[in-house]
Amino acid sequence: MSAQVKDTHLAILEAGRKEFLEYGYEGASLRRIAREASVTTGAIYGYFPGKEALFDALTGDAADGLLEKYRQVHDEFAGLPPSEQAASLDNITDETIPWMINYIYDRFDIFKLLFCKGSAGSCDSYFAQLVKIEEKSSWDFINAMKESGHEVMDIDGTLIHILSRSFFQQILEFVAHDVPREKALSYSLVLGTFQHAGWKKIMGL
Repeated sequence: MSAQVKDTHLAILEAGRKEFLEYGYEGASLRRIAREASVTTGAIYGYFPGKEALFDALTGDAADGLLEKYRQVHDEFAGLPPSEQAASLDNITDETIPWMINYIYDRFDIFKLLFCKGSAGSCDSYFAQLVKIEEKSSWDFINAMKESGHEVMDIDGTLIHILSRSFFQQILEFVAHDVPREKALSYSLVLGTFQHAGWKKIMGL
């Protein structure tokens, strides 16, 4: 990629970022993006097939990175012996949640786009992927605790889904309301501690 092509590509991305943040996906205009990037609308199509591709180019790497790390954390937890899983529950709050908040806040504009400015249903679709990881981890943990002889409360898939989704909804609120990073970190740790205390009760720990 030549320097000129690279510079144009970056200019379109930056103009797109500004446009999507201001107008959202539905209201964004390729014509305004082209004007901001000092290119023609046709030139944008030389780099991106359309508005959706431009939005995905802005958000895809960050979104995939969060998913992959979140999946890795839960896979590692599931790989622990059941006795260590119970003992490590608090560590997930103390280590994983700050990492997740900092990851998002290091890319705040991108997650603002992803959570608040995307096409209809796009945030729900992304959350569904995160929730799926959380739900699987919850069921794995429930089964591990049952096998260890703990008296686990009777809980069904609907409640697991609600509990799993509620955590990500809280993070969305931080981003949607521009909560400062330090407050988001503090709030998330309190909320995580609250939720894990509930899980301990459910698991009979």
